[in-house]
Amino acid sequence: MVRKLTLVIGFLVLAGATAPAASLAATPGVSTGGASRITQASARVAGKVNPQGQSTTYSFQYGTSTKYGASTPAAPAGSGTKAVNAFADLGGLKPVTIYHYRIVASSPGGVVSGADRTFKTAKVPLSLSVTATPNPVPFGSAATLTGQLGGTGGGGRGIQVQHNSFPYTAGFANTPVSPVVTAPDGTFSLALAGLLINAQVRVVTTSGQRLTSAPILVSVAPKVRTAVSSRHPRKGRFVRFAGTVTPSWVPAQIAIQRKGAGGAWITVAGVVTKGDGPNRARYAKSARIRRAGTYRVFAGLLDSKFGPSVGPEIRITPRSK
Repeated sequence: MVRKLTLVIGFLVLAGATAPAASLAATPGVSTGGASRITQASARVAGKVNPQGQSTTYSFQYGTSTKYGASTPAAPAGSGTKAVNAFADLGGLKPVTIYHYRIVASSPGGVVSGADRTFKTAKVPLSLSVTATPNPVPFGSAATLTGQLGGTGGGGRGIQVQHNSFPYTAGFANTPVSPVVTAPDGTFSLALAGLLINAQVRVVTTSGQRLTSAPILVSVAPKVRTAVSSRHPRKGRFVRFAGTVTPSWVPAQIAIQRKGAGGAWITVAGVVTKGDGPNRARYAKSARIRRAGTYRVFAGLLDSKFGPSVGPEIRITPRSK
């Protein structure tokens, strides 16, 4: 009888040692939602998280494949027992690209991932721009037009140059320059010759979506020639500045200028041009020279057929006697 009781007690002790532990914490419930606010570089992704009564955080994994490779910072989902909305804003994305994403929740009960979903980023809108170098362009020379058809699909597109010459009342017309085709990155370059007066210039696409750049003003600068009566006058005496402007530009305002200490040009005398045949104009003006310096002649006139132009820089050093 004693042996039988001992066996029963031993069995009970052994059974107590192997009794089941308390129930494990429940894992979060998750579901991956849709994507919204999709642009060429960003999107908002959503989902739902049920913390199941445990303190829970969530994040979104995303990338161009199911390997993902990137993750949003962890955000709190609380510790309730009902599903809560979750979302995150993704940035730095590439345009016209399919992205995979899923929600991931973590709590003491474990880590759970939602189903994989995808979205496609938008195209970058096409835009057309152009610049001219040099500008103003010397009379009789060519300017180089460079620009870009930016955005998705900007490569391999035809570009035509159009101009509207001073006084800008005739409207834009195609130039004799043949259309060019943009490089794979949408850039283009061409030489623009034959401009004899100021003109508004723009470029347009010749295929696909019709696009027109904002117009730019390409100025034509006449040739200014200058001669002086003396480079070493007596201090305080007058020096005569005379020369021509080619082609003829009448009237054009002529300013005799001296370079200041800070590099700015200071006007010391002025006059207007006079006709000198069909192809050039002439000017002459004397200026009192009180100090040594670098001088030049500036020719210009607002709202004119030509752009501003300058003659050569001339060093004048007066002598005391």
